[in-house]
Amino acid sequence: MDITVERLTPSRVDDYLRFFDHEHGPAFADNPEWARCYCHYYHVAPALDWASFTGEMNQRAMRARIETGEMEGYLAYVNGNVAGWMNAQPYTKLRHACARLRITPPTMPASAHDAAAIVCFVVAPDFRRKGVSRALLVAGLANLAERGVAFVDAYPWNVGDGDTAATDHYHGSRRMFESAGFVTVAADERMSVMRKTLQP
Repeated sequence: MDITVERLTPSRVDDYLRFFDHEHGPAFADNPEWARCYCHYYHVAPALDWASFTGEMNQRAMRARIETGEMEGYLAYVNGNVAGWMNAQPYTKLRHACARLRITPPTMPASAHDAAAIVCFVVAPDFRRKGVSRALLVAGLANLAERGVAFVDAYPWNVGDGDTAATDHYHGSRRMFESAGFVTVAADERMSVMRKTLQP
């Protein structure tokens, strides 16, 4: 399968919104309870009631974020259509991520401006277990390194190899991150913080 990965830019906003469309998009076709998210969750301050955000509200918010350059990440295309997404961007654009993850912000050896985090993978049901997440990770890390990012953190759930539901791995799997050179720098009973250094 030929997978092409592109950085999310304002010119790709319609591709993004079609993929996540809460009524007809493929992103959460088998998980309708999450369909309204649009990957907006980690950008919303914890003081706000997430349950009150509708699909239409999240859709409008994400269009505005993407069109103004306040939302980054990577889209995987197969045959011209979006098959997957990775939310990976500088910590400065994910100010509420650690609070939403309910995890203590990890100690950083560099400025938050020089660091990035990976908080979400979404792969359409028809393309799971076909290398889409790995392709997104490889391309995203290469792009972040080219941009001078010093290190990248990831937050996989502490689940076993037998846990195969999409909801078990939407942060990415420990095994995938380990194979890409990430090491664990912190953990609690729910998840681990894994880090890859990109710049010496």
